Amino acid sequence: MYDNRVSVVVMLPSTGDVLASAVYPLPPIHNWDQLTMPVKEQNKLAQWITTSDLGFTHATQPGSTAKILTTMASFNKLGLDAANKTFPVASWERIRTKGLEPDETGVITLERAVAKSNNVYFIKLANQEHLEEDMGTLYLKTGMFLHGVGGYYYGRPAPNAQEEEKWRDLWRKTEFNTKPRYNPTNIRRTRAKGISGMAWGQGELIATPAAIARLISGVANEGNLVANRFVLKVSDAVQPVKPSIKLANDPKYAALITQYMITQSAPKVPILGLSVAGKTGTPERIWKAEGINDGWYVFFAPVAKGTGNIVVCVRIESTKGSSDAVHLAAKHVIPLLLKKGYIKDIVPTTAKTEDAKIKSTVQTVAKTDTSSN
Repeated sequence: MYDNRVSVVVMLPSTGDVLASAVYPLPPIHNWDQLTMPVKEQNKLAQWITTSDLGFTHATQPGSTAKILTTMASFNKLGLDAANKTFPVASWERIRTKGLEPDETGVITLERAVAKSNNVYFIKLANQEHLEEDMGTLYLKTGMFLHGVGGYYYGRPAPNAQEEEKWRDLWRKTEFNTKPRYNPTNIRRTRAKGISGMAWGQGELIATPAAIARLISGVANEGNLVANRFVLKVSDAVQPVKPSIKLANDPKYAALITQYMITQSAPKVPILGLSVAGKTGTPERIWKAEGINDGWYVFFAPVAKGTGNIVVCVRIESTKGSSDAVHLAAKHVIPLLLKKGYIKDIVPTTAKTEDAKIKSTVQTVAKTDTSSN
C-alpha cells in the first residue's frame, strides 16, 4: 500500500467512542508549504499527501458499503416485509459483468442481494419502493453528504429542522428528480444518477469512513447510534456517554442486517482469520481527471470480554478494489485487535464446528450417492 492513501477508523458502538483513526501517509509536519497546501494544489502533486484526518474529513463515494444503508431504509419503510422483497435480475441489466463476482441473475432476495452485493437489486429496490426520503434521513443521521449538503464530520450539529428541510428540498429538486427519469425497463441508462446511484453508493453520494462506521455502529448496536466521543476525561472529569438516536426503527431490522453481513463475509474467513459481519465496496470516481477505484471494507466483531461490538472501516484510495481493503484488514488491523484482546469471532467456534460437520456429512452422502449410481 506504499503507493496508496489509506484511512482506518475504529469505533465502539455502545459508547460512540472513537478508539482509533489512522492514516497513511502521515502529514508532512516538517514541510510547512505542503502542510498548508490547499486540496486543489495537493491533487497536482505526483504523490499522495495527507493534511487532515482522512477518516473524518475526506468524503468520497462509499460504493457498495452504502447498500447497508439502503437495506436499513427498506426495513424502516416496509417493516419486516422487506426481508421477503424480491426482484428479477436479467443478464442484460447487470451493472457488474466481470470479475470474481458479477451481479447474479434470476429472482433475488434482499439477503442474497446484500451477501452477493447485487447492484441491480438495490437500484430497483430504492426506486420502485420509493426509499429516497428514508435514505435521506439516514444520511443526515450518519453524516453522509448528498449533492454536497447534509453531512457532518466529527459530530452532528444540534438538530435544525428548518435547515434540514432546506437540504431535503434541494435533494427533491435534484437527486430525487433526475432527468431522464428512472425507467424500470431500462435501468442501465440512469444507473449512477440520482436515486439509482445513491442505492449502491455512487453518483452524488459521498461519505467518510467515519460516516460508514457510524452506519454500521447502528447495526452493531441494535439499531441505535450513539454520538461519537473523542475524549474520556477533561481535567479528571469523566465525559459522559452521549445520547443515542435510532437508525433502525426496530432492533429486529438490525439483527437481520447483521445476519446478512455475516453471510457476506463468510467466504473471507480464511483470509481474515476471524468470522465477522462485514460489507465490501469498490466505488468508481474521478481523481486527477482519471477514473479510479477505491477499496472499502467495513466490519464488526464482538468485544472479547463483556458485551457489545467493535466496528472497523478501511478505505484505500486508487487501488484494485475492495479485496485490497480486506487483505489490509487481515494483515494489519485484525491481528492487532486480537493481540490486544479487543475482539473475538462473531460466529462461535462451536457453531462453526457444527457447520463443518454438517457440510462433511452432506459431502459424504453425496459421494455415496454418486458412487452407487
